[in-house]
Amino acid sequence: MPTNLPPEYFEADRRFRAAKSTQEKIICLEELLSTIPKHKGTDKLRADLRRRLAKLKSENLVKKKPGRHESIYHIEKEGAARIVILGPANVGKSSLTCALTNATPKISPFPFTTWTPTPGMLMVKDVQIQLIDTPPLSREHIETELIDLVRNSDLILLIVDLQTDPFRQLEETTTILNDYGISLPCEGIHSNGQSNMISHPFIVVVNKTDNEKLDEDFQVFCDLLDQECTLIAISAQSGRNLEQLKEHIFTNLGIMRIYAKPPGKEPDFSAPFVLNKGCTVEDLAAKIHKDFYSQLKTARVWGSGVYEGQLVGRDHILQDGDVVELHL
Repeated sequence: MPTNLPPEYFEADRRFRAAKSTQEKIICLEELLSTIPKHKGTDKLRADLRRRLAKLKSENLVKKKPGRHESIYHIEKEGAARIVILGPANVGKSSLTCALTNATPKISPFPFTTWTPTPGMLMVKDVQIQLIDTPPLSREHIETELIDLVRNSDLILLIVDLQTDPFRQLEETTTILNDYGISLPCEGIHSNGQSNMISHPFIVVVNKTDNEKLDEDFQVFCDLLDQECTLIAISAQSGRNLEQLKEHIFTNLGIMRIYAKPPGKEPDFSAPFVLNKGCTVEDLAAKIHKDFYSQLKTARVWGSGVYEGQLVGRDHILQDGDVVELHL
């Protein structure tokens, strides 16, 4: 039976998907429930949303219990992906976090100013991504919980300072990661040959490339490094090449934006569904709702590799920026 959901439902659903905190999600979900008409066609949808609401409220109560201790490294994952910024002291990790997000870590010319991880939200192509500034990596002291945070991230930004021995900084950082079982999939990057290594995607961000005169030094660094990996020269202080860094981040995360189009309505371009590259129409349906997945018959797609509004099956592979209209 068709659900016949009103436009208010899709607007409330957009706000729910964009919500960050648990309390904000609860408010949006209650609003979402109020927009759904009550008839047999929406019984399953309303029941599923009520279960999700009850779970969120339960989680919220647990978080508010007095005396509950959590590690400073326990950071709730938000957004489409999580990125951690790693590097030695005074390479500009906190400055980059401030330049890219709404976070306000303490910035100082003195080493070891950042003692706790600081999360912020980075917006790239209408996609929210969690970016976490971390304490400096140092052989003298490293928290194992920081390594757990790195393992649970989707991408690492390795920061080095072009003007202060970037080779040594990169070597020290990668060696520490290797010692804790994290390898970087790049030819030429140091590896200790352990069999239980976890391969992790990364970008080498060469900070303090403040002007075009320093581009030559960056090129020398790249040539001497002799590695086939993603490197980008930026200046966190002046904002130089930060847009290019965002492009690299989006590409290296391997994600794509898909826009849902209700039949007879315009697509909502303000809040895309985020899927991994290679996902299909049925993957999108499953992300929207389990009933959409089980009842999906066909879809129309506007975008790459199709003609406008082409009718496709469940196994059609989607491309970044596609607009999809699901038919149940």
